[in-house]
Amino acid sequence: MRKHADGWLYLALAAAVACGGKPAQQTATAAADTGGQGLVASGRERLILAAAEVALPPPGVTPADLPDPNSEGAKDVAQFCTSCHNLPTPSMHSATDWPSVARRMWLRMGMLPAGLQVPVPSEEQRQVMLNYLLAHALQVSGAALPQGPGRATFSKTCSQCHALPDPRQHSTADWPVVVQRMYQHMTQMKVAPPTQGQVSEIISYLQQVSGRK
Repeated sequence: MRKHADGWLYLALAAAVACGGKPAQQTATAAADTGGQGLVASGRERLILAAAEVALPPPGVTPADLPDPNSEGAKDVAQFCTSCHNLPTPSMHSATDWPSVARRMWLRMGMLPAGLQVPVPSEEQRQVMLNYLLAHALQVSGAALPQGPGRATFSKTCSQCHALPDPRQHSTADWPVVVQRMYQHMTQMKVAPPTQGQVSEIISYLQQVSGRK
């Protein structure tokens, strides 16, 4: 019985962080309302909460920032993903990774207690969302990276978290914003971020080889 209670509490606590960061006492109340034990968060539960929070997308992205924001896919992503955490960008993952990431999120949503009232997308909406995420996913470089100052720094730094993106994915005007956002992700995920000098070096390299104005 304890194992099942722990599993339920993990989901409830993770959902509490995701659904607006409810404090521990509200989580305990939700547990009582949905058939749980009304457990008060201990040091162990607070650790679970902190771990869940680290793994979530960082704040700052709005529905208007999404590619093709008026499309059905963008609207579904904004509606369902933000029910549990900050809005992710499609470029957070490559087309190779998005199917497993999306499936994992949908499974978790289906396991949450009904009392948390988290909306679950239909099969049709899931397909629309996945098609949208795949269409705007991180474009991975399929060829050798172009030579240039900063190439090694870019390769070493960015490969710590994901496959190297195609430098042509963004324009010279967009790369500084993208790199700064990735810097924030690394800080949140406790990955050693590059120095400001290295950030400038990476941006300069990407702008030089992007081929897009």
